[in-house]
Amino acid sequence: MPSTRPALRAAAVLGAGALALAAACDRKPPIPGYFTRADIYALADDNDGAETRVQLMYHYFKKDHDPSIKTPAWLDRSLPAMLKRGVWQDPDDGVLNEAQLWQAPMAVLYEFYELTRGTFPPEYGGRLARASDLADQYRDSAAKMAMAVSRLRKARLEGSLDGRGRGALDVLDKIVLETDGLSSALAAKDESRFKPAVLAVAARTQDLFKVFANRPR
Repeated sequence: MPSTRPALRAAAVLGAGALALAAACDRKPPIPGYFTRADIYALADDNDGAETRVQLMYHYFKKDHDPSIKTPAWLDRSLPAMLKRGVWQDPDDGVLNEAQLWQAPMAVLYEFYELTRGTFPPEYGGRLARASDLADQYRDSAAKMAMAVSRLRKARLEGSLDGRGRGALDVLDKIVLETDGLSSALAAKDESRFKPAVLAVAARTQDLFKVFANRPR
């Protein structure tokens, strides 16, 4: 589960300033692994990276989240009702409320980025794992994401999030497609889709963050 701190662990990745400098320095030699410095910045920056965005969105739906996390004003108004409204009967976890259903894909995405971090070089908090060696974990991640989004659809939450539900679900559907395609490719020992799929998920994560930040369409 995402940490109660929205920032990434300092020991795991470089700080935002250092990553930004590394990403901007074109004269440095390439780093080993699948990603460039700019890619790692997009994925793991302490302030603006996709993983940090997911941590924030996860904690948006917690009743007693860290007070340093600034939540959108509309969510402050809507969250009490979302926490009380049971919308899904889970065979293992019982009745889940509206906030928990929205929180679920954020938790899966966080795990996705934690898994991906293992492919980073050690100086960026990774171990240079081969993507194909993580095929089973990416398959599980894709299945969890598909289930989490399916539950949101079946619970008919398009009108949720103060009118942002449909837009959020449209973005999540695209993430499901990317993670499913990545899982299938790695199962076939095809790593050519790994980097573009991961970066596409990161871009969609930023799109999802914008849905929460902006007025509903």
